[in-house]
Amino acid sequence: MATTLPPVPATGNRFVHYGVSLLKAYASCERHIVRRLAEDYLRIAERYADSRHYGNAIHQANTVLGLLELERGRIEVAEQYLVRAACTPGSPQLSGMGPNMLLAKKLLEAGRTQTVLEYLTHCGKIWKLSFGRIWMWKLNIRRGRTPDFGANLSHLLDYKSFG
Repeated sequence: MATTLPPVPATGNRFVHYGVSLLKAYASCERHIVRRLAEDYLRIAERYADSRHYGNAIHQANTVLGLLELERGRIEVAEQYLVRAACTPGSPQLSGMGPNMLLAKKLLEAGRTQTVLEYLTHCGKIWKLSFGRIWMWKLNIRRGRTPDFGANLSHLLDYKSFG
């Protein structure tokens, strides 16, 4: 069953609209529709593989699905979504500002260091302007510390700044 979304403005981009709807539902804690929106967003993304937002869709939907699984206590499934989130061809936003680190941080808190290190290795291929942050984050993790991920905890999950 497809999720009913608010009407798309005449000047809006339908694909971006799906992403914004997903992020709004997640921010509003509307968990009853978030999973369906995320799964729909991944399906719709395949039709927009040539869009500059395609990589964001893969990253965002998998990150949100992983966060939902973590809330349900399904850590191993959340880890799979984290790795899938990094298996994106990238986007201008991912290349410049980097990945979202909220799910990674929560998995670190659950002791899942190896998966987060694998995620960061994948992210190093798409984040062209990390200026050594990935390297520093990995170093901190290997030393048993949780890095300060700063703005990357909300980047690409904040519907107000996406689109």
